Amino acid sequence: MIHNPVLLISLDFLHLMATIAWIGGMFFNVLGVMPTVGKVLDPATAGRFMGSLMKRVRVIVYVSLLVLFVTGIPMKIASPHYHAIISFDSSWEIASFVKHVVVALLALMALYSFEVLSPAIGKLAAKGPSPEMALLRQRQMKLAGLSFVLGIAVVFLSAMMNYL
Repeated sequence: MIHNPVLLISLDFLHLMATIAWIGGMFFNVLGVMPTVGKVLDPATAGRFMGSLMKRVRVIVYVSLLVLFVTGIPMKIASPHYHAIISFDSSWEIASFVKHVVVALLALMALYSFEVLSPAIGKLAAKGPSPEMALLRQRQMKLAGLSFVLGIAVVFLSAMMNYL
């Protein structure tokens, strides 16, 4: 078990910063960027802007995931609530398990969005507007909305774990 308070504080700080970057980015994207882009920019410019923005966001998300993984493991092991990798002996362990399942779903959704959906939309956008592209953008919007809701769930579960 880790007993060094400086190390624990550093791990917690990095973990929180990665969470803020990833989940906060979702909030900003869903509540700020996406509605504004649709109102201000024509579809072609909006597509180019979002494509460029998502290239940067992709790096932030992937770095955040790496930091969350690297800091989360020792933080969990250092917790006095921790008993085993997968255990359902307490409310804390159940909430932790559910939170990590949701984080894994979010990570898979991010991979799908960045590595499958966005490139497909980019290829179709180069050919001009089409019903296929509109369908993929609609899927992308739904995925962003679901990610937003799951991100809220992760933050809620994290807060809940502090009081279990």
